[in-house]
Amino acid sequence: MQLRKKKTTEFKGTMLLVTATEAEALFFSQMRKDCRFTNLNIVCSGAKSLKEMISFASRMKNRGKFDRTFCLFGLDDLGTNIEEIKEMEVSASNRRIELCYFNPTFEMYFYFHLGELKTFISDPEFFKENLKKAIKDYEFTPQYLGTKGANLHLQLFPRKATADLRMRDYNVVAVQATGAKASGIVELNNAITEICGTADMSHNTRIFR
Repeated sequence: MQLRKKKTTEFKGTMLLVTATEAEALFFSQMRKDCRFTNLNIVCSGAKSLKEMISFASRMKNRGKFDRTFCLFGLDDLGTNIEEIKEMEVSASNRRIELCYFNPTFEMYFYFHLGELKTFISDPEFFKENLKKAIKDYEFTPQYLGTKGANLHLQLFPRKATADLRMRDYNVVAVQATGAKASGIVELNNAITEICGTADMSHNTRIFR
């Protein structure tokens, strides 16, 4: 009888993902569990400003001696803008902190799992309202992610590659409209694959479609 070989992943260091909100942290914690990314560490900063978030991430990075550290936030989370992000990127880079922002909102990333856009949208409510129409009982809150949305990542996962392609195309649109990309999520996802390896979904018996 031939035994099935257990899938193994060669880890290439450790990663720290610092989020602006608890809901973002919970979503990526779902991803960590679903994909078995055991060397991905996620923490919510609770910061009220980009400067505060970078300082928090720097302290956590130094304490845990992580190989790569990302700050993830929507512009609406911190009340920031592209101009401030460009100013703070130098300070972040000096501390070896990478910024993954979403203009205008993190929920934009969920939207690209379900549809695409040919024009730049600056209103966060556009993405929120369309997600409510597409996903039953959707609301991006810790309460939702702990109950009816406990499988949100699993539900979206089959469309992840498509979402990244749509995000790349949308970044071109965003640069033309604003002079900057709409998000660095593609680079973050590539870094996660580089550090944590390929997602191991073998323990998930169902994929919600």
